[in-house]
Amino acid sequence: INAEYGGKIYVEKQRARLTLKLAHIREKEGKIAEAATILQEVQVETYGAMNKKEKTEYILEQMRLVLLKKDFVRAQIISRKISRKVLEEKEFQEQKVKYYTLMVDYYAHEKNYLEMCRCYQHIYNTPIVKEDPQRRKPYMELMIFYAILSPFNNEQSDLVHRLNTDANLEDLPVYRSLLKRFLTEEIMKWPEIERLYKEELYHLSPFKESNASTIWEDFKTRVTEHNIKVIASYYTRIKCDRLAELLNLDYPSTEKHVSNLVVNKTIYAKIDRPRGIISFKKQKQPSEVLNDWASDVTSLLGRVETVCHLI
Repeated sequence: INAEYGGKIYVEKQRARLTLKLAHIREKEGKIAEAATILQEVQVETYGAMNKKEKTEYILEQMRLVLLKKDFVRAQIISRKISRKVLEEKEFQEQKVKYYTLMVDYYAHEKNYLEMCRCYQHIYNTPIVKEDPQRRKPYMELMIFYAILSPFNNEQSDLVHRLNTDANLEDLPVYRSLLKRFLTEEIMKWPEIERLYKEELYHLSPFKESNASTIWEDFKTRVTEHNIKVIASYYTRIKCDRLAELLNLDYPSTEKHVSNLVVNKTIYAKIDRPRGIISFKKQKQPSEVLNDWASDVTSLLGRVETVCHLI
């Protein structure tokens, strides 16, 4: 068919369908790489004879096979052929769920937890999922877990606060409790967190894979980083040994986590190793001190004038 009808517009749809069948045959034979190569050569997005829904399904199959082949660069290129606006249309709901499920696999390879959370959020917000309590539950659990697992930044913080206002959170008391702990400026003791949440979290699909221990270590890191941020908000200076005690860590691990947060500009800190002290408050320049003093004096005089008027 390729030899006789390759490049013929009037049979492009039939050729694409037969190529898809051939790719599925090769997949059943265990030849994943060959199946992906066969299918990815079809530029179905340029075919005018094929309707929009069939094109989307075809590109999704290309994505699936390429991801099975572990060709993540090509998977990203192919994913851009699908318009996300099209996926928001009512008749494309199943395709939307499939697309974002495949994108989760791509972002899992990149260890981009924030984008994985967003993918699950898109799936969760799909009407056929959100209106079905049984179907939405696992997606909501994964959405909350990956939001917590994402490194702290403004986007992550905004996302976590938005999730906390979701009415359906009432159906997941364990995850609601976990989310609340990360939103409360209190130190979390790791042994307690492990005791309360490990069994529940290990039911999630990521913990059934080979990198489960890595994900659990990342979760522990997020707990530690939360604790450091809380301590930095209450302390201006603290001894390294005391900080390590509060975090339930040894000194090298404590210094490593503090350094990572400083590099990522999440907190400000300076470590005085000879004295064993960590300072969380940035020293002001003389000009800044003077400006603050002038502002305080102006504010004080304004209040005195207000009191005089009241008298």
